[in-house]
Amino acid sequence: MTAETRNGDEQVAAIADLAMALLDGIGRLDFQERIMNALKQQIAFDASLVLLYRRGIAPKILFNDWRTDRGLSNIQQYLQGYYRLDPFYRLTLEEDIDGVHQLSQLDSGFGDSDYYREFYQYSGMQDEINVLVSLDADTKFAISLARRNARPGFKSPDLAFLRTATPLLVKAIVRHYRDLRPGGQEGEALLQSALAQAVRNFGRSVLTNRECQVVQLILRGHSAKEIAAKLGIAPTTVKLHRRNLYAKLDVTSQATLFSLFLDAVCSAENAFDDPLAGYLTRRAKLTGDMLHA
Repeated sequence: MTAETRNGDEQVAAIADLAMALLDGIGRLDFQERIMNALKQQIAFDASLVLLYRRGIAPKILFNDWRTDRGLSNIQQYLQGYYRLDPFYRLTLEEDIDGVHQLSQLDSGFGDSDYYREFYQYSGMQDEINVLVSLDADTKFAISLARRNARPGFKSPDLAFLRTATPLLVKAIVRHYRDLRPGGQEGEALLQSALAQAVRNFGRSVLTNRECQVVQLILRGHSAKEIAAKLGIAPTTVKLHRRNLYAKLDVTSQATLFSLFLDAVCSAENAFDDPLAGYLTRRAKLTGDMLHA
């Protein structure tokens, strides 16, 4: 099911699935492939790239399933210089703008540009979305999703889903590339175990037992109706617990809850305590330091 057809509960589940896939991929050799596979479950696209832009040098392709009409020669031409004309490259490195951007909305005169006439028209693609993420002032990470000429362009729900998911993508990408080194199979098993433990422990230092049960099920992508069935309570009671735990955690939506979870787990010192406890302590100390600075 794509972003254009899902309802509210399915949107929540989709964000949950993406969040868990991202967290599961941090530190692994196939991190980029896991990102694209997770996104492909939520948005229909025909080709994708993950690029690392660095000021002053050619981009590096970290992942590529972009099968153009000219094959690999099209990608090679891009790396040899056409990237400088790419509106997404110019947006993020020259204008220092991050976020989610659609090609058809970014440049109304794109079809008349040198970049289109000399390069892009031979790609076979007719619309593209980029998620642009800054790693530092001179290093940018770009996720490119494209659709071929035979398919309609991306719609508003596709953009809306990516914008909702962007905070999760940013945290996972920055964590992976700044702090971690890819590990082997043994590391993957440890990460799986640590992730499951983190979900079980998340919030137990500040939430009631019932609120912990609810938040764990939310993090696993269950709707209010499904949570009610699993816990044997009314959906209205689930919504009450959800409202209370949102207030305690200072979040306003499932997306911000997942973002908080990802941030807390990525900064946790071990897998056996509530990852939120240490995170909130560090955040409170930082806030206090800033207020007294």
